[in-house]
Amino acid sequence: MDEKMTMEITNAKLEEVIKEYAKERTKEKLIEVLNLLRPTKLFVPAMLKAPNQPIPCFLKNNDGQQFLVAYTSKGQIPAEPKSQAVLSMPFPACNDIVVKPELKLAGMVLNPFSDNLVLKTELIQKLHEVDQKAAQAKQVKMTPEQFAAFVKKQVEFGIFPKRLFTEGAEFVEKLCDEKEEFVNRIFAEGFKEPKFYPYSEEDYSVMALDIAEDMTLIRVDLPEKGIVPPLCYRIYITFNPITKKAGYYTIEMTKEKGVRLLGEMGADGKHIDHGQAPVEGAELQKIMDLARYNGGAEITS
Repeated sequence: MDEKMTMEITNAKLEEVIKEYAKERTKEKLIEVLNLLRPTKLFVPAMLKAPNQPIPCFLKNNDGQQFLVAYTSKGQIPAEPKSQAVLSMPFPACNDIVVKPELKLAGMVLNPFSDNLVLKTELIQKLHEVDQKAAQAKQVKMTPEQFAAFVKKQVEFGIFPKRLFTEGAEFVEKLCDEKEEFVNRIFAEGFKEPKFYPYSEEDYSVMALDIAEDMTLIRVDLPEKGIVPPLCYRIYITFNPITKKAGYYTIEMTKEKGVRLLGEMGADGKHIDHGQAPVEGAELQKIMDLARYNGGAEITS
């Protein structure tokens, strides 16, 4: 290990708190130790399997249990027995070793020849799980705009069509009666927290048409604020009051400028690609044709 790097790593406050915990083994003192450990680096003795393959050393107690050995500072490392290598490892990285089931470690021991602080595997496992969840949360962190797009996609291609096909006539009746209020409520519920919901009832437009005895057609215009592919400009819902058959069609934004996709969500949750959407004035006829004869489409998901 680089001597300069070794000298720069100090954990004086941590060592002080460890000694306090040895005198007064309370939950509060242990939490204080753990809080100081979480962001720190420790020294871990290692053997060299090969010049660039160090393997951390384990210490066995009288009961045959093995522990990962770690030191809080260079001064804590004994001169003998001399280790082939000393690794500088963040505390969470040490935890990663301890929780490996194939190693069957009983825990980690800090400064075994002075403080001899033992952290059992059960405790290490809990700390490891918290760190894993925090890392996952950090990875999926979104901007408000990204979050809005994520939720809108879930509603447009999941929640909305699922409710249509599940509730059938009841859903269509509510949509025709309550219109924008009903659509706004569906999207708002998708966001869970009202403070994250960027739209209002005025951002939607619903037009219901009784095309024929066997077809009700509803056009739902959606907010274009923050729209990104593959979110929808509009949704068309068809419903046959006689057979109770429903249809769910989407006019979707694509990555190609000026090109919109005509899609469909089936009752099985699969997305169907009907190719480039016609001009807005011809959409209605195309949707009616699809509702009466649905064939030759490509299932995309």
